[in-house]
Amino acid sequence: MRRKPAAHVMRGEITFLAAAICAVLRTSDASAATVNSEANVLEPVIVTAERRSESIQDVPVSVTAISGETLEKFGAMRFDDYARTIPNLSFGTGNGFGVTTARTVTLRGVAGANTTSFYINDTPVPLSLDPRILDVERVESLRGPQGTLFGSSAMGGTVRVITHAADTKSGGGFVDASGFDVNHGGAGYNVSGTYNIPLIADQLALKVSAYNFFQPGIFTHEYGVATTPGFIVTPAQGAGRIDHVGDDFEFGGMATLTYTPESIAGLTLTPMAIFQSARSNGLPLADYSPSNLVQIRPLNVSEGTRDEWNFSSLTAKYQLGFGSFISSSTWFHRQAFDNEDGTEVVSTGTFGAAPCPTNQYCASPSPSFVNRTSFTQEVRFESAFLGPVQFVAGAFYTYESGHTIQEENTPYDSMGAPAFVENIPINNRELAGFVDVTYNITAAFQLSAGVRESELRNSSSYVANGWINGGASNSPSAHSEHALTPRYTAKYHISENAMLYADAAKGYRIGGTNGVLPPICDADLIAAGHTPGTTSSYHSDSLWSYELGSKNTWFGGRMNTRIAAFHIDWSKIQQIILLPCTYHLIENAGAATSTGAEVEVDIAPLHGLNLTISLGYDDAKITESPAGSAFVAGQPLNGVPKWSSSLIGEFTEPTAFGSAFVRGQYSYTGQSISFANDPTGLVRDAYSLVNLRFGVARGPWEAAIFTKNLFDVRANLGDEQSEIAALRGRPRFLIAQPRTIGIEFKRTIN
Repeated sequence: MRRKPAAHVMRGEITFLAAAICAVLRTSDASAATVNSEANVLEPVIVTAERRSESIQDVPVSVTAISGETLEKFGAMRFDDYARTIPNLSFGTGNGFGVTTARTVTLRGVAGANTTSFYINDTPVPLSLDPRILDVERVESLRGPQGTLFGSSAMGGTVRVITHAADTKSGGGFVDASGFDVNHGGAGYNVSGTYNIPLIADQLALKVSAYNFFQPGIFTHEYGVATTPGFIVTPAQGAGRIDHVGDDFEFGGMATLTYTPESIAGLTLTPMAIFQSARSNGLPLADYSPSNLVQIRPLNVSEGTRDEWNFSSLTAKYQLGFGSFISSSTWFHRQAFDNEDGTEVVSTGTFGAAPCPTNQYCASPSPSFVNRTSFTQEVRFESAFLGPVQFVAGAFYTYESGHTIQEENTPYDSMGAPAFVENIPINNRELAGFVDVTYNITAAFQLSAGVRESELRNSSSYVANGWINGGASNSPSAHSEHALTPRYTAKYHISENAMLYADAAKGYRIGGTNGVLPPICDADLIAAGHTPGTTSSYHSDSLWSYELGSKNTWFGGRMNTRIAAFHIDWSKIQQIILLPCTYHLIENAGAATSTGAEVEVDIAPLHGLNLTISLGYDDAKITESPAGSAFVAGQPLNGVPKWSSSLIGEFTEPTAFGSAFVRGQYSYTGQSISFANDPTGLVRDAYSLVNLRFGVARGPWEAAIFTKNLFDVRANLGDEQSEIAALRGRPRFLIAQPRTIGIEFKRTIN
């Protein structure tokens, strides 16, 4: 079957979107706005994109805000549940090894490791983390460089998950239970709840939340099949079949206190702790194509994942008449484990002659362990002066230590050496100071300028052994850099309901060092212009982003629009170069541009009806490439679709049985190309996903029937970057959850 041209696909999607909007004119809840049901107007949404509370319609930043209420209404539990509603945000795999720590997130085409920062409240956490959507106040996505206020890993933007604080005035909470059936998988469940307890009236409160979740695996694992020409599987090695591979079992909880001592007016202390654990009995990856749900292997080598993390923080805020002093301290620890079957790659000679019987497979499990601990401290002052000048200023410090271990212990050679073992200890430090000053020249015209000065250091060592590595090796390395990241903004209110803004900002990412690669890579290193047996450095890269935007309120508060256009110039890009020996290097590969726009519309056209529509366009491509680079001018950036769009809607109607509702969510992600495993690129086809909910709310109870991925689309979310090496000719894809149908009950407790 011939693939439809991209333009034809997009016209079809726009037609579908337009038809859906018309059809849903009896259906929605806005992601960025809530509705005053009595007046049928949109209420203002408050965000902290500039580290102070402002209406989303007034802040001069392209930002999407999704309320916790909306997340609950649409059954959002994970990152990908809400990420598809954010224009010009794409995500996939390939940022690390394995599945657990490999998620990539790209904003406005700025693709690669450490280009988008991810926050829980005021603290940066690993981008691959997926905090459970449980008792969340809102999710904010800030597009464009945010390094001035949010640090070095915010070249493309920042995603923030902001939790609810405990309430000292009133108690209450909810319990939520759902059961569902996943196509090709079977039955699963989700149970969660949260409760707020005032301990001392108006002074001290405790809020606790917990959840337990199971989703069945959709893959079938068949073993005992020789997948390599000329190889055999002996009867002693066995054959069989395992169903429901790739299941997901999770549990966790959160506890937070709010303390506002009566003896110290203006002081608020907020300690918080989060724990989350997840594990799987296999890797949720489709072989060869996203539609294939059967994993065929020669031997029964189990695969699986485990991921546990703890997040503990203490926030202190002292509010005075002229401003607020804020301190945020956080300790974070994570342990992750991935195990992949490396039997075919090792046994068939990818790394040289394996010590296996001729034309037979030797079992070679490939476990990876990640252990990271970090401490983060930020102090800042947010002014509240009476005059025309306001500012935010502060200092930031973070220290991270840990190690990554990756093994293929078997098969051992005749001298008793393992196949391969590596240990990569790391230490990262960042110390920064920042200030952002706003001057209101008139009541309508405002200018802002900010800068962040950072000192970044990292050190690591690549310690390896085994016959694949050519024996023992140890290559320590260290890197440090100093950076300035300025930002300039102008904002003009044409009227109370119309605002224009312009923004110019710099983004920055620290460089580093490539470790010594094993002898099997010597020829590839020479061809790439590197000296075998030595470390090599890659430099920092940076970009400038220029943005024009307009935010408007129409029809007496019944419609909000947010429009932004941007252009990004990116130089000395850090890109992963995949070598034929299956190892990789990071190099500074030329320059790129990203040009595009975003449109978001919140509208309440009828009583009980609310819609949010978003559309993003992004043309991100290489414009300059050095001689010998694997990248060429005109090549699109890794995993970046040109088009993305979404429609979210809810319609509620009073009935004799309670308040009936219909909720729908449609999202479209355009075609993109992945270079994670293939320098020539693997096409990720465009896809559309549709979710629906029907239900009724009566008193404290709510019941709903829901379906996710209504049309059972096998969406390609990215090809996995293998822990050991991708088998040539067999990519493995992370795919969207198949059609899921379920029922949910929720009870509010007052």
